[in-house]
Amino acid sequence: MPRKARFKKGTRVEPPHQQPPAAPPVSSPSDDDDWLIPPPPVMVVSPQRLFCNPFVRPGANQDLSHRPLTLMILLCSLHVGHIEHINYIFSSLLLDSEGIIKQAKMSLREAIERSLNGSKIILRFNEELQAVGDRAGLLSGILGALGSDYSKFPICEKSWLKVRGKDRVYDDCIKEMFHFQDSSGLIKKLFLKQMGKSWKDTRGRLFDSHYKPTRTLEQNLEQHPEGIPREHWKWFIEYHNDPATKAKCKQNALNRKKQLYMHTGGSKSLARAREEESQLQGRTVGRGEVWILKHKRSDGSYIHEEARRIGEKISELEQLDESTRILSENDSLAQALGKEHPGRVRGMGHGPTLSQLFRPSSQPPVDRAQVEETQRMLCELQAEVTTEKLKRKAIEDELAVEKTKR
Repeated sequence: MPRKARFKKGTRVEPPHQQPPAAPPVSSPSDDDDWLIPPPPVMVVSPQRLFCNPFVRPGANQDLSHRPLTLMILLCSLHVGHIEHINYIFSSLLLDSEGIIKQAKMSLREAIERSLNGSKIILRFNEELQAVGDRAGLLSGILGALGSDYSKFPICEKSWLKVRGKDRVYDDCIKEMFHFQDSSGLIKKLFLKQMGKSWKDTRGRLFDSHYKPTRTLEQNLEQHPEGIPREHWKWFIEYHNDPATKAKCKQNALNRKKQLYMHTGGSKSLARAREEESQLQGRTVGRGEVWILKHKRSDGSYIHEEARRIGEKISELEQLDESTRILSENDSLAQALGKEHPGRVRGMGHGPTLSQLFRPSSQPPVDRAQVEETQRMLCELQAEVTTEKLKRKAIEDELAVEKTKR
């Protein structure tokens, strides 16, 4: 039987808008425990093959008519070959349909089921608008599951930019499952980018696992992956075997071989690792320190000689000048690895760009203390309003009972 969530006493308040903290917030160990991200799913099974929903126990008679259809499809479309991963337990903060915030421990399956019942998982972000904490792991798993769901995003497109339906999936799934504020649209852009990476990477894995050059075209079409229509699979085989596509794949493979600095962090994002290390150190750690941490084995040794050379150079620079620990275009990591590549910032993970981190902003600096005080006052007011509503409802219920007695 699936493990049930354990709740602590809830506080009836509306959750505040997330704001960049002045320093990494201290959270309880239960909020940031490691968990394994569920593998990407393969989508709805083709009509010729029977599908057994792993989330419905035999004999269960559940009324799902009131639940959002897209989330129901997501619930049913996780890869049945990896069912063991859907039961991993992680910590979370839930906002239910009545505005009550509760702490809970749940699996991926339970998280989706609670979303179908109106609860949302409250996300937390760092200064760079990257999701952090244990809930960020769940978010990553859901984004990967959605991106590799070819019933939502067809496989027969040359690039993610041309895929349609992204806004609908974002509204029906992401916003139904998670609670966050995104007035600038930057968080949505990042989420869609992560789904696009999953869409692209899973295509390559499916081709390698299902296509065999020794088979005839008809035989390969018969072996199309579950959930992908035969005609879509045919289009993808022809696209993948096109000389231009083969040349691009070959170049990409060569580029991957040149990557010397593969980290040992597994599925945990750099943003989560940086925040957790900052909490352990009691200060904000730089990307150079995180780089060293991610390129060492569990016994403390570097993964290879080149990583050791770079790591020792970073440590030497930071010992000579502690200011190189602070994120900048000339910090310890930048000096050790050289000029940044366009489109991304090394050691920061998904999301942050060069212009976002290093270019001067035209906006005035934010008074973080004032923001936090305003946020606290807003929470108190919201709690008072909610309490008054409950009192009024209790009085109305009592009056209704009295009327029935007369």
